[in-house]
Amino acid sequence: MIYREVIVHTTSVASEIVQGLFLSADISLYTVEDPEDFKDLLNNKTVPFDYIDDSLMSRAEGETLIKAYIEEGIQGDKRIATLTKLVDELKKDSTIDVGSLKVEISTLDDEDWANNWKQYFHPIVIGEKFVVKPTWEEYEPDGRFIIDIDPESSFGTGQHETTALCLEAVETVGVENKDILDMGCGSGILGIGASKLGAKSIVAVDIEENSARIAKENAKKNGVYNDSFNIYWGNVLDGGAFKEKILPDKKIYQVVLINIVADIVVEMLPMISKSLEGKIVCSGIISERKEKVLNALKLNGFNIIEIKEKNDWVCIVAENI
Repeated sequence: MIYREVIVHTTSVASEIVQGLFLSADISLYTVEDPEDFKDLLNNKTVPFDYIDDSLMSRAEGETLIKAYIEEGIQGDKRIATLTKLVDELKKDSTIDVGSLKVEISTLDDEDWANNWKQYFHPIVIGEKFVVKPTWEEYEPDGRFIIDIDPESSFGTGQHETTALCLEAVETVGVENKDILDMGCGSGILGIGASKLGAKSIVAVDIEENSARIAKENAKKNGVYNDSFNIYWGNVLDGGAFKEKILPDKKIYQVVLINIVADIVVEMLPMISKSLEGKIVCSGIISERKEKVLNALKLNGFNIIEIKEKNDWVCIVAENI
């Protein structure tokens, strides 16, 4: 399988703005290499200098790099084109120092992609009950549920605030013996977490066929893939039979987990409200879009239960009865 590596050059101060462009282009999985972070590491006297890789020294200077790996194909090409257009618009309109905004696009195969990501992904403790780790890493059991995730090209390793916030909410909303919808499932991490906490059934959905495949593989690795864990790919916003299968006009779910960009969350809420009698966890929301999602939830009959924020990312828990 072929992937595009997309790198946008910017500044530390404009990094969050450019990350917003990635999300607006429906690119949720990316890394940020900020020279300021490397400087902090190099200046950290508690880290023995011998353990700092020489390659980090060169990253303490220059521009901030935001990188994403996107599967080649119609959807991927559309996302890259959208991102490029948004970057061009920012270059024309910005009033702050955004750097060069140079966009680099290169091609690599799936083995190169996987090896690139391995350097970033290590065990992550999330909330009170979970640790998320790749299969190539070891972790001593400590009473937490271990979620093995090999992300490949899917969003959802727990590293990003949106996924971490959503997985933390899975602990608290009460998924045991409940029918769960994981909308925009990515790597399958949220559905897997819910299943480990005793969910009755999981319906996991992603717009990308490749993500659905990866979610299925991850569910199998975690021993939760069975007749009550169903994974689909398609776009409910297109309507038709697929929408009716996933979001019928009757109450079939008690918990909905939706970790997608704010505009898509808002667009899906009228349909979700007809299929859900219970709680919804909305994540993938940047702070400036929080009020838009809150207003949409209220308009669709939801009561707000909790709002959690982390580094300008927002997770909202609400309920309809």
